[in-house]
Amino acid sequence: MSILSALLTWLLLYKYVALFAIVYAGSALLPLPVNAALLAVGAFSGEHYFNFWISLVVAVAANCAGDLTAYLVTRHWGEKVTHALRLDRFRFFGYLGEELRNDAAITVFLTRQAGYLSNISNFLAGLVEVPFLTFFFFDLVGNLVEPPTALTIGYVFGSYWSNFSLPFDVATGIIAVAVIIFVLARISRSIARKYDPPQSGAGQS
Repeated sequence: MSILSALLTWLLLYKYVALFAIVYAGSALLPLPVNAALLAVGAFSGEHYFNFWISLVVAVAANCAGDLTAYLVTRHWGEKVTHALRLDRFRFFGYLGEELRNDAAITVFLTRQAGYLSNISNFLAGLVEVPFLTFFFFDLVGNLVEPPTALTIGYVFGSYWSNFSLPFDVATGIIAVAVIIFVLARISRSIARKYDPPQSGAGQS
């Protein structure tokens, strides 16, 4: 039995408890097919196995809870791991942390729509100590986009929900690549500004 089949069976048996557990686990760390599960729950809502609005609240709450768990764990213990792995010796790691702090709001928001990149962003946000309220607010706003979208698609297309699983994953992958390019471009500009020689004396006689 595939992971998705097992998750769907669990959803039908335990409903909202299973929905919360699946979304929470996928948001915190585990590589679960959360989007496919949400599409299925949307379809099940159309058949009255689930209530759409309760499912929406549960999914958003679970996503936020998982994100906050990863963020808080890394904020409290991430520095020890960083020192143990000697990641702080790499200059790029420092630039990445600085960029995430400077653009925390847009980075946290965008990565909510970027699949597994969201998990990485949670850990990095905790590691570089993005302010809690900043992370919480933009995490919540970001999570008001992706889960509702998946649930709505599943609800509208019903038994054809599985046809949208791959396109949905492709879309989140494209967003993830776009976010990575955005962050790397910002880091490149930051490095260029830091190491370009100052233009002094230009135009002076």
